[in-house]
Formats: sequence, C-alpha cells, structure tokens
Amino acid sequence: MNLLAVALPLLGIAFVYATTWDHGFVWDDGLLSYAHVYRVCDFAAIFTTPANTFEYLPVRDLTLCVDHALWGSWAGGFHLQNVLVFALACTLLTFFYRRIFAASRDIRVAEQAPLFALLCVLVFALHPLQVEPVAFITARNALLALLFLIAALVATERFVTTRLSTWYALSILFSVLALFSKATALPTAGLVFLTHLFLMRESSWTKSLRFVTPHLLITIGAVLLHGMIAVQHGAMEDAPSITEVIRRLPRAGFVLQFYLYKFIWPYPLTTDYVLDGVGEHWIALAIGAALLAGVIGLIVIRGSAQRSLTALLASGYVVALIPLLNLFPTHPPVADRYAQIPLVFLAPLILVPVLSRLPRKAATAGCAVVIALLAFLSDRQVPVWKDDESLFAHAVAVDHNAMQSIENLAYTQWLRNKEEAALETFALYAEKNPNDGRYELFQAWHQVHRGELDQAERRIGRASRKSVAPYLIHIVRAEIATARGNRRRTIREYERARDDAQRRFQRDSRARIYLRAVNQQLRALGPR
Repeated sequence: MNLLAVALPLLGIAFVYATTWDHGFVWDDGLLSYAHVYRVCDFAAIFTTPANTFEYLPVRDLTLCVDHALWGSWAGGFHLQNVLVFALACTLLTFFYRRIFAASRDIRVAEQAPLFALLCVLVFALHPLQVEPVAFITARNALLALLFLIAALVATERFVTTRLSTWYALSILFSVLALFSKATALPTAGLVFLTHLFLMRESSWTKSLRFVTPHLLITIGAVLLHGMIAVQHGAMEDAPSITEVIRRLPRAGFVLQFYLYKFIWPYPLTTDYVLDGVGEHWIALAIGAALLAGVIGLIVIRGSAQRSLTALLASGYVVALIPLLNLFPTHPPVADRYAQIPLVFLAPLILVPVLSRLPRKAATAGCAVVIALLAFLSDRQVPVWKDDESLFAHAVAVDHNAMQSIENLAYTQWLRNKEEAALETFALYAEKNPNDGRYELFQAWHQVHRGELDQAERRIGRASRKSVAPYLIHIVRAEIATARGNRRRTIREYERARDDAQRRFQRDSRARIYLRAVNQQLRALGPR
C-alpha cells in the first residue's frame, strides 16, 4: 500500500499530462511567464517589484528563472515543471491524508487510512478541475501555493508527532513560501491552526493559537508587503468601500456553491465563466448559500467538541474559500485554478463518509470507476490547452456569451494571419456589444493590407467614434501613413500609440503586447 500510495497518483498524473510536453505558451503566458525579467533573472526586480508589472510573487518568479535557464524558449520544459510540482504536491498530500485519517476517532476510517488516503488523492489528482493549473504555465503560482501549503500542514503534523523544533521551523518556512507564491495561500495560518487543533485533541484552543501565532504574524506582514509594493508600482486598485463589499455578497454566495458544484459535476469546464446576472438571482443564491452554510455549520458544531475529522475538513474547506469569495476584486471572479486548495479539504469531506460506510470491496470498486471517469474527462480537457486558438474556441463553444474569450479568440486569429476568421469573430463581438468599435477598426486594418487606403481611412473614422482603445486607432493610422509613404506622420501616429499604451499598461494586457510592437517600429524608423 505504501508503494501504491506513491506510484498510482504519479502514474495517473503522467498519463493525463504526458501530452503537455508539446503544448505552447498560451493566453497570458507570454506576458506573465515569459517576460524579459525572467529571461535575464533580474533578482532586484523579482524581490522589490511586481516583476511582470502585475503581481508580486517572488517564489513563483524564481521558478520561472530556472525554466528560462534550463529550457530557453521551449514551452515544454515549463509545462514539465508544472507537472513535477503538481506530482510532488500530490505525494505530500497522500502523506497528510494518511496521518489525519489515522488520527480519526472513527475506527472504520482510522483502520483503513492508507486505502482512503490513496483513493482521495487519486480523485484529487485526476479531477478535471486540476487541468487548468497544471496545463497553464502562468498558473504555476497556484501549484506552488498548493505545494507549500500542504508542506506546511505535513510539517505541522510531524511536529505534533515528533516534537522536533525543526518541523515547527519548517511549518513556518513553508507558510512563507506559500504566501509569496499566490494569494490563494492566505488562509495557510488558519489551516495550520485547524490541523494542530485536530491533532492535539487533549489540548486547549489557546495552545493551538500560540502555535500558529508566528504564522499569523507572517501572514499580516506578507499582506502588508504585497499591498505596499503593489500600490507603489500601480499594480493594485483602491480597496473597495464597505458598500461595494456588501454588494458583492450575492456573488460570494454563488462562489461558495460554485466550487462544490464543479467538484461534483466537472463538465463542461472553461476559462471564462460568465457571471452576468448573478446578482439578479440573489434570493435563490442566498437560499442555496444558507443551506450549504447551515450543513457545514452543523458538521462543525457537532464535531468541534470531539474535534472530529469531518469538522476539520468542513471548516478547512470554508477557511480555504475565504480569499476566493470575491468580496475584494479578483479577475476572473471564479476559475478552475482557484479551486486547488479548497479541494484538499472538499474531496475527503465528500468521499470519506461514503467510503467508511460501504464494504471495503464495494467502496474501492465504486471509487475506481469514479477515478477512471475523472481521468477520462481530464484527458479530454488537456488538449484544449494546446494553443490559444483551441483554448478560446473551446471557451466560446461552451458559452457563446463569453465576451472575453470571443475577444481573445479574435485577436489570436488576427495574430495568426487568419484575418477573415478574425473579422467574423470581431463581428460576433460587435453583434453582442454594438458600441464596440474593434470590428470596424480591424476591417480598416484588413483594407490597409489589401491596399484599399481610402476605404480604410473612412472606416477608421467610424471606429474612432465608438469604444476602442486609441492606441489601436493610432497603429492603424500609422500603417496607412506607411503605405502612403508619409514617414513623418507614421512616426507621429506610432508615438501617440506608444503614449496611450503606456497609460493603459497596468490595466490592459493587450496594451503591453502592442506597446512592445510599437516600440520596435519606432526603433526601426529612427528619429524624425
């Protein structure tokens, strides 16, 4: 069983994610994972600024430096490290599950702890919700947060068992590494507290609080440091008011139910879950959230006196969800990669009570069928992440109202020189959002490429009267000027495009892409 506990999850992970070796950089990878700061491993930028101009995550950033040093521009190497980090996290999770299951007061769970741990880890590792964080290089931060959080929990268990201060120091160290990997690790101190409380049944709550005091202080310091650096470098918006937080409560109720639903029914999955209109159904959301919170609350209250395993798992799931409730702005509001840490507690919370009440053979056979089905769904989902076009086309196929994915698909098709297909996709976007001017703009750009300069001039004028980023207008006008041989006007339009893209740099990822292209054009043109 010891060998199976390690080997089976690793074999399953290898089977599902073997094809990622030939996947490319997708979505935000070019901006957030393949930035110049990682190619040169600029330590000063990594430790003192949001290195990719977007987020301050030095632990994640250092792993990307290693990728660039080892693999250069080969995306397969980056994907390999994602798979290895996930495999290591699942191996540690097996150990964690075995220890907490063995400590359960339910003799049926304690006696079958190795088997239940293996089954729960297989469900966790092969669940389709894991495809996004493993197959998306930019989600390295989520994988590292998962890895170090589980390591902190394992170190906590080891300290309780051995009383060696080394394990206590490691639990603190791993908490620090988790906190500087991704914000989803903010509940680490709370989860360490719950684990210590569960394992130290005969001790008071105050002893667990004293144990976790350094973790809490480090969390507060990490939050302040994150915020200070983000504000200094313009990577963070103003904090929402109390009124805005209250307005987000219906969405928080939705999030509470969303990850439970996606765990039970992981199909279809997408990168772009459309939440428009969620607030309109606030009564249904409130009822659903109240019922779910009531069930979880009942489990915690009934099990808190005995510090039962189910109380640990239920309270752990709620604590892990706190940063995901969208009370403070997150983009996107929900995503598969956000679910990893909550699933650490949700998977056994659902599985263990069922497994412990079935005959051993029936429980194993039933779980094997579920695991095989999950592996099949994950295997079908992995190719979606092969390239940008397949990723965004899948998201649009899942939901025709996924406006962000329609936009991303159109840009991807345009950059691949599939101009006719891109125009069709921009037309779909304009049909759903008539105020948007990009269909007109890219029509004009297409006409420039065909040499229809007068028609392009007229069309770009119509585009400029709608909602469209000015830097795009200036880029197209610069191309028209280039085609007419007007070098002075070309430079002037590119300079205007550069200035506007710089103003939008932090809040518009597309501006960062086009700013790089515009700067290249200006360098090639030289001084006026």
